[in-house]
Amino acid sequence: MTNKDKINKISGIVSLITLSIILVGYVTGNDSVLGFSNVMMLYVLMPSALIWFGTRKNGCGSCNQTCSLSEPDKDVKNKI
Repeated sequence: MTNKDKINKISGIVSLITLSIILVGYVTGNDSVLGFSNVMMLYVLMPSALIWFGTRKNGCGSCNQTCSLSEPDKDVKNKI
């Protein structure tokens, strides 16, 4: 597992936990969960979600996409 994969996993888990804390606070009607305001938790959620999005493999927005070109199929006329 490369460093990029580890960062992706960590930021994804942090994003999910932070989102669930915000949702629990919203559903229960609490303005603060874990001593922080729900709005302040967005300061943790947004960067971690952006880091997760930027480090995904072969996904939209990732810089590490592989461009693999397959050889053209010679029997294309026979398949139609």
